Amino acid sequence: MLHGIDVSAYQSSTLNDVTVQDFVFIKATEGVSVTNAKQSAQAAYARAHGAVVGFYHFARPGDIQAQAEYFVQQAASADGDILAIDWEDSGVTCAQKDALLKAVKALRPTHKVVLYCNRNFWLNVDTTSYCEDGLWIADYSHAAGEPAIQHPWVFHQYSDSPVDQDVANFSSADALKTWATGTTSGTPHWRTLLDHLESIPEKIYETWTASDGWDNHTPFGVEYGEDGVSWCVIFAWDMYHDVGLDAIVPKTDNVNSFTAWAKTRGQWSLYPSVGAWVNFSDGAHCEVVVGFDATNVYTKGGNSLQTGAVDSGQGNGVWSHVNVRKSDKVVGYFAPKFADGVCPPTADPADPRGGTAVASYTWPGAVDSGTTPSTVSLSRLVKAAKTDPGAKQGHQTYKAGVEIVEAALLAEGLFAKADKPYAKDGSFGKVTIEIYKKWQKLLHFSGKDADGIPGLVSLKALGKKHGFKVVA
Repeated sequence: MLHGIDVSAYQSSTLNDVTVQDFVFIKATEGVSVTNAKQSAQAAYARAHGAVVGFYHFARPGDIQAQAEYFVQQAASADGDILAIDWEDSGVTCAQKDALLKAVKALRPTHKVVLYCNRNFWLNVDTTSYCEDGLWIADYSHAAGEPAIQHPWVFHQYSDSPVDQDVANFSSADALKTWATGTTSGTPHWRTLLDHLESIPEKIYETWTASDGWDNHTPFGVEYGEDGVSWCVIFAWDMYHDVGLDAIVPKTDNVNSFTAWAKTRGQWSLYPSVGAWVNFSDGAHCEVVVGFDATNVYTKGGNSLQTGAVDSGQGNGVWSHVNVRKSDKVVGYFAPKFADGVCPPTADPADPRGGTAVASYTWPGAVDSGTTPSTVSLSRLVKAAKTDPGAKQGHQTYKAGVEIVEAALLAEGLFAKADKPYAKDGSFGKVTIEIYKKWQKLLHFSGKDADGIPGLVSLKALGKKHGFKVVA
């Protein structure tokens, strides 16, 4: 459990009257007219002491969109800072609270956006349980880290003496920084797992004998240490073991066994998430989730059959499948908690790991078949836009996605004649930054919102016109 504080203009500019710990939340704005003049100095002091920084806006009745814009424009925030909406004015409805969170997220999609409210508001005023990227709950009646609510929480304000005192639900300062910035020192664990899983060739792995049929002997069983038996759960465990993540999943060959294990640890969900183990047909089979949308869940698993194949139901290899999420076949999902603290893309609005639900996810490395829209990852595109301009000319951080976006910008006629050599190079360099600024300005963005770094609203608008999907 990490410790932190939240401050306002009542504290000094240098925060030398308080003790800075792991994180500091700073009041930035209130309504559409109040700004904390000390916030920049307070943030600088907190950063100098190694704290993760967050800014909060005290919501007031009135124009919600105007408040969102005022907050993000006035807050002295930087990349990796957390943004919070302080909801404690009874004149602000639950619907307005939800709209304000969504508006701030739309304006600053790369930032974590959380809701602050007290326990009474959460239990008796809130009707939606919507808190965007996480809940910051105020409950002074219970010990630090033990707020009396059932919903997953990220921060707990447990005292106001001598200044507001908080704890964060993270195992380490690095885990908090990882969550806040959306990055790690390397690739997120879930993505390493997914990339490895998708690299496994889809084919038959067993040997056929006339007397016994498919024999269940595979390299996956050998790796697990139990060959010649049904191996669907074994395959799932092997995938985690291959990338050094087997410590977070049980070593079992039984579907109902991992289901019970997950339920006792609060890692069971009725919604898909990337890397989750699916319980199919009440323990009959298991596969690993690689993607989802509003209707379907996309999986890949061992001891399964290629779609359309028939051989008395025996599995024989590693194959990918599509199932309707609401099908009776889908019992539920074991959602492993990744050790780096980064939650994978999830459809669960109350993800047990604290993740934020998204409408869909498709593996960015998947080959476009031509029958479905191309897919662009916002997070990977933002990384390219922040990396490529400072690298050698033509550097390609995310070639596939950038090429899709460049083609759309070219079709919009935004590339000048002199810039067209850069229009299809797969590099989000300085030229593409300037072109994307033009697109943002066409959408009536200005200031920091027209800086050439893609945001969710502008990218989705471009995708809608030019036939590509946007995922997290």
